[in-house]
Amino acid sequence: MSSRLDSLLQMLEKDPEDSFLLYGIALEYNSVKDYTNAEHYLKKILNSNPDYVPAYMQLALLMENLNQIEEAKGYYLNGITAAKKTNDAKAAKEMEAFLDELD
Repeated sequence: MSSRLDSLLQMLEKDPEDSFLLYGIALEYNSVKDYTNAEHYLKKILNSNPDYVPAYMQLALLMENLNQIEEAKGYYLNGITAAKKTNDAKAAKEMEAFLDELD
């Protein structure tokens, strides 16, 4: 494991529901192609914080990379809904563009 990942995991022990830490951990796992753990941490974020828009984008991209296109579409659609709910028009527009590319 990388020292950055080790540090994030140690911080997570003190605050296991911190979405920002969970997101950082997911990105670290994704960067070393540990897609199972990346997916686990991204889903963990959405279970406790369904308005955490970046997690939808990363899950959708991960599903695309794994050639699970229907799942990717679902995460994009849910992410667009969350982005609109949280007034994040830029994220909504970006995910709409990615979704359009899948059709």
